[in-house]
Amino acid sequence: MSASAALKEPNVSRPAVRRRKGPGAVARRGASLVRAIDLALDGQLGADEYAARLRRYVADHDAPSTDAVAFGRLCEVIFAQGIGFAIVARKREELASAFGGFAPAAVAALTDADVHRLMGEPIIRNGAKIRACIENARRWNLVSGGYFSGIARMAADDDHASGWPALAARVRTDFVRLNETGARQTLKRWGFFTAFGHPGTRRVFERLGLIEAGESPAAGQLVVGSIARALSRDPYAVEGACALFAAIGACRPQPRCTQCPLSDRCPHASADG
Repeated sequence: MSASAALKEPNVSRPAVRRRKGPGAVARRGASLVRAIDLALDGQLGADEYAARLRRYVADHDAPSTDAVAFGRLCEVIFAQGIGFAIVARKREELASAFGGFAPAAVAALTDADVHRLMGEPIIRNGAKIRACIENARRWNLVSGGYFSGIARMAADDDHASGWPALAARVRTDFVRLNETGARQTLKRWGFFTAFGHPGTRRVFERLGLIEAGESPAAGQLVVGSIARALSRDPYAVEGACALFAAIGACRPQPRCTQCPLSDRCPHASADG
């Protein structure tokens, strides 16, 4: 399931947000704000580094090409619990080598002796997480025709505008060490864009008045998608830009509104001013 397929809009009314005159107006205003975020991050990181980070973000979330890629992303979600994805990304090559390229059959064949060996490898040394990946590989292999193919088929009967609730419940049931958030993060990294919203992007959009605090995560993702269409960009690239701005720019959890290039257009900055 591609990101573009996950962004097809249903024939339902959209929830209201601050200063919204309609979905088109929100998309146009959001597109203008994302362009300003681009300029700010270009200046802070340099154009090449900024573009490279966005490419990595998109690549980490696009629909996986093989079962091994899909299963590897499930394992990355498990390893990221409690430590974050940035640490997992730095250990990605070592993890892939230790787990046989994340081929489900290879991981399922690992033994207790292998777990002991892996605890000495330069990976994330967490026995419970390693064993969870092995158990999940065994469960993955029980599905005839490939687990990810089955999930993609199920998507036709689920509701993307509500964040793929049936798929999230299925993934959470099928695998160990996955809570609701982990199941949705896994789906997101399989290309189901509305399954989970990046909290940093959400924070930026709320402060800029593009979405209301009470709106569902899926509704926020649909707004990201509308802005992406207005800019003719991949929605993950738009989300990644805003997430980066939330992490290293002025719109951090403790905002630096007086240093923000968007402060004159931001309701949050005006309210604090």
